[in-house]
Amino acid sequence: MADPQHARPRRTIPQTLARVVRAPLTWQILLLVALGIAVKYWLGSRTDAARTIGSTGALAPLITVTLQCVTSMTPVGSSLIPTLNGMLFPLLAAIGLNMTSGLVTGVVLYYFWRRRERDLHIQKRLDSLPPWARRFARHDLLSLIIMRMLPWAGANVSTFLAGTNQVPLRVHIISVLVGSLPGSIIYALLGAGIVRL
Repeated sequence: MADPQHARPRRTIPQTLARVVRAPLTWQILLLVALGIAVKYWLGSRTDAARTIGSTGALAPLITVTLQCVTSMTPVGSSLIPTLNGMLFPLLAAIGLNMTSGLVTGVVLYYFWRRRERDLHIQKRLDSLPPWARRFARHDLLSLIIMRMLPWAGANVSTFLAGTNQVPLRVHIISVLVGSLPGSIIYALLGAGIVRL
């Protein structure tokens, strides 16, 4: 029987909510969501976005990489910008820009989750999952590559697992480059196909 003096007091719902509201991570996530929504609203439809970014001339590649990094780091996410790269630039340049954005985003979020691991002890919580669920939280190179290829949240989950498990940066970079290549090509081809229509 547990010693009542050493028992941990249970938090009430208001206490838990107050703690969540005070947490820096909550505000960081809300800021990223607001930024992602603002970028999507600013860009508008695909043709409006292509016109807006295309009018920036030589700065267009830098702008698309920056916007893609911002939207990729948010829960909002967007396939619009990698597709725009295919519409605005030659195919190889579009693939290169998509890969660059994926790499920059992957490294920034990797360090973000490494730091959050020290603050939130995420790995300890993942280790407490049932065995069947832990099978999906693997962090070897092949698993990270396959996870990154999954649509929607795959890239973010892969980076989350790499950062919280403190996978060596070089392993994470390899997983980003290999895992992002198919999506980078597909979106660039999609954009190039839209232009030809």
